[in-house]
Amino acid sequence: MTSTPFSGNATPVFILNGLDDWLPGTFMQLIARELNHSETVFVRRRSNASPRVYDIRFYTPYAEEPFCGHGILGAAHALHLSTGLTTFEFTTFTGIETSASVSTRSQTWANDESPVFVSMEFPSSPVVDRLQPSFDVKADFAAALGIQKAEILQIGMNDLMDIILELDPNVDFSAERMAIDPVALLKASPPGTRSQVITSSWTFDENVDFAKRVFAYGSEDQATGSTYCALVPYWGERLQKAEMKALQPSWRGGAAHVNWHRDCARIKITAESVKTIDGSIKVPDRERIRGDGARL
Repeated sequence: MTSTPFSGNATPVFILNGLDDWLPGTFMQLIARELNHSETVFVRRRSNASPRVYDIRFYTPYAEEPFCGHGILGAAHALHLSTGLTTFEFTTFTGIETSASVSTRSQTWANDESPVFVSMEFPSSPVVDRLQPSFDVKADFAAALGIQKAEILQIGMNDLMDIILELDPNVDFSAERMAIDPVALLKASPPGTRSQVITSSWTFDENVDFAKRVFAYGSEDQATGSTYCALVPYWGERLQKAEMKALQPSWRGGAAHVNWHRDCARIKITAESVKTIDGSIKVPDRERIRGDGARL
């Protein structure tokens, strides 16, 4: 979610249109582990459907994930470059339906070096539980963040199993100012938690409505999309706004413009994407690969 190479959240995208079926899950997991990014994305055009319709899967180095926002952004960009199309529909392995459209500053087909804008529509996943953790749990979160317990204003969870930690807006939790212990955050979270999201209304930039940093599986996720499913309705309600600007002040950084469509329980995210690497990868059982094979 950036226009600057080597910032944002690096996302490998594999276009598997040359395969009769998905690669075995065990092999997609090995690829993700080998590349060792927060998420590795695999897309495959759905049989007997529009050329704009794709199935999509996401793998961390450790497991398949049900949903990944920056993975959809990267997939839309990669498919735009390979097909010239500008709109895509994606369905995740768990049945979540999303859409994405790609545009450029010049309104022409992007070349490999040009950043693009990607607008995505996701179902919202608002905070449904306002957790009332024990004194010790709140203390554990505060210790992981290096702040006082009173500076954690709210703790909640959504149905994607994201823990939302709202901090005092005067706490600067940018990577430059706050060293966060992601393993301690993980240990303080309930079993089954997908990620820990640190957020506030952010008083350090008048052009920003809210900020976030995101941690998952004991490390930081540098620029994320799916956590907006919780944060857009959360801050839309709190700030009484339908359109907001969000900042992710991690070391690599990320930003997005977001819209809350409250009436249809969906959100829209618009962010930039830039391509940095192009290549291919060898796979076993090569007789299953047609055409140019699996592309990276």
